[in-house]
Amino acid sequence: MLSTDHLLEAYLANRPRFVSLATSMVGCTAYAEDIVQDAFIQVATAKKQGVVVFNPLAYLTTIIRRLAFDHMRAARRLVPTQIDHALLADTGACSFCPETQAGHRQELASIARALAALPPRTRRAFEMYRIGGYTLHEIASVLDVSAPRVHKLIQIALVACATALPDAEP
Repeated sequence: MLSTDHLLEAYLANRPRFVSLATSMVGCTAYAEDIVQDAFIQVATAKKQGVVVFNPLAYLTTIIRRLAFDHMRAARRLVPTQIDHALLADTGACSFCPETQAGHRQELASIARALAALPPRTRRAFEMYRIGGYTLHEIASVLDVSAPRVHKLIQIALVACATALPDAEP
């Protein structure tokens, strides 16, 4: 029987191995780091509750695998919206033809109206992501929502922008 201090020692000694395991499962080091940190929180909770663990490596590996599976399940629920991002990026591109410039101005005005019609939090998430270059996690922290919710808000805004363009399909 091991004390919970041994859990913490096993976690710290094997952290790179755990990150590698989680990365191999979820395919992203940043998400893997989050998963390993969540595992640490569970270890700290177990320590407070006086959990008795005989094999700390197996215990921690199981926690990390379960968290990685949960992450993959959640990622499958996020259905990506099929929008041509190049179409939105090209809007307003510089050209020498006055007719093309007028067309671009009309497209930008349509997108501006579509964005103005969105709820403030949705518009802000979209602007922070597309214009400000913030990550989903940074936006989630600012808006005090989850990263999947930020993803959904950005999808809603992208659909609104694409629908506002005459030749685009959402």
